[in-house]
Amino acid sequence: MDSKNIKFLISSIILLILSGLGVFFIFKINSSPKVIDLIATPTPIITSIPTQIPTITITPIATSAAEISITPTATSSIKIKITPKVTPKVTPKITITPIITPATISPPSILNYKSENDGFSINYSSSRKLYQDTETAGNRYTFYSSNGNFVVHVSPSGTWAWTNSDRNFSQAFIVSGQNTYRYDISTQTIVDLQSSSKNYTIQCIHDGKAALKTECETFIKSFTLL
Repeated sequence: MDSKNIKFLISSIILLILSGLGVFFIFKINSSPKVIDLIATPTPIITSIPTQIPTITITPIATSAAEISITPTATSSIKIKITPKVTPKVTPKITITPIITPATISPPSILNYKSENDGFSINYSSSRKLYQDTETAGNRYTFYSSNGNFVVHVSPSGTWAWTNSDRNFSQAFIVSGQNTYRYDISTQTIVDLQSSSKNYTIQCIHDGKAALKTECETFIKSFTLL
């Protein structure tokens, strides 16, 4: 046998052995279907997952429920209660001083007093108040003022309201057409005159005040016998 035939024979034997091994393994694989199904078909595991998903019930945890119940309203109410610091607007205080118009004071008017009983009349300022009373020598008419009183004393003939041993009547100062006796000192002026039945003493207490002395002169000169 030549070398070519030997190579061919060996190749045929090797091919036969490989063919036999192939048939053996094929037969072996077909005889174990369970192992093949387990490896090649994992479907039961895959299909079980989606069937379980719809049946899952998710129960919120208690703390989660509390968090869910907190609504923006609560936060909003807190913001409303926060009062922003407002700087008060200071309005300047304006003090209005009212203009006081002084009351119009009318100057004193001149009043006339007449005594029919004692037979005389006299003018006096309305700023004075008249008081009539009696004294030892007769009647007294006081024309009162806080600055100084003017008085008319009326006595019957033969008596006087005051005593003076040097009473001399003259024409130097005439009142109501009658001669008078005039007595002046620093605080007062006294003038005496007579009628047919009565003696009159006009007394001004002026304390040397010029205004009162002027008023006194007017007061005395206004004296009139009735």
